[in-house]
Amino acid sequence: MARRKPRAAAEEGHENVERWLLTYADMITLLMVLFIVLFAISQVDQKKFDKLHVGLAQSFGAAKLLDGSAGILQGSTKQAPTPNDPRAAEEALAQQQQAALAARREVEDMNRIRQRITAALAAKGLADAVQFQTDERGLVVNVVTDRVLFDVGDSTLRHDGGLVLDAIAPALVGLPNHLTVEGHTDNQPIHGGRFPTNWELSTERATTVLRYLIGRGVTARNISAAGYADQRPIVPNSSPGQQARNRRVAIVVMSTQSTVTAGVPAPTPLAPIPGA
Repeated sequence: MARRKPRAAAEEGHENVERWLLTYADMITLLMVLFIVLFAISQVDQKKFDKLHVGLAQSFGAAKLLDGSAGILQGSTKQAPTPNDPRAAEEALAQQQQAALAARREVEDMNRIRQRITAALAAKGLADAVQFQTDERGLVVNVVTDRVLFDVGDSTLRHDGGLVLDAIAPALVGLPNHLTVEGHTDNQPIHGGRFPTNWELSTERATTVLRYLIGRGVTARNISAAGYADQRPIVPNSSPGQQARNRRVAIVVMSTQSTVTAGVPAPTPLAPIPGA
């Protein structure tokens, strides 16, 4: 008669077959830890990283689990400084101070340009032909057109207009700033003549001034012209005097900064153009 194996031996063999489950569970646990670490790295959040570090160290009893000399985790913390990082604050403050200094220097340059033009016009008795202002673009030199630059409804430069531009041009020659010449009219429609609308008139007036300035030494690649008709008035067109102010050619010395007047007082405007 065959001998039957002891029951205890059978149970021990069954237990050995299922031992792989423990290894599988350990592997799943390690994978979970790996994905948690990768997730924490992708967030680049110092506070979350510190909490993860402490939590994993407490759970697995490994105080050095995430400590390393020059690993990925350590590099990540260096690349993502915390908001309280004094070096980052110092760098931001230095950048702000440099921007403010650059803006102030440019305002001083704009003031010198204004003073040169004012002195040159005053020497010729033409100071009332120009009005200055500053906006987010830079320094704006508004030149009245009536009886100065052009005759009514015309784009041929007058003799007095040439004198005004001769006084303005030397202050613009050699500037690194881009210059824009803008033609503006009032809201009265054109009847007859060679210009169908104020758009053509304002554009040709701006181009006439641009050509004259280039002929006086202004670099052609640094200047452009545009006509805006009556779309950008500086005062309402509600009276003949206000309409006269809107009939102008503006020479804009463009700022090289994001704003020329950031935190800096603008130049004081000159007296209004006569007839306003």
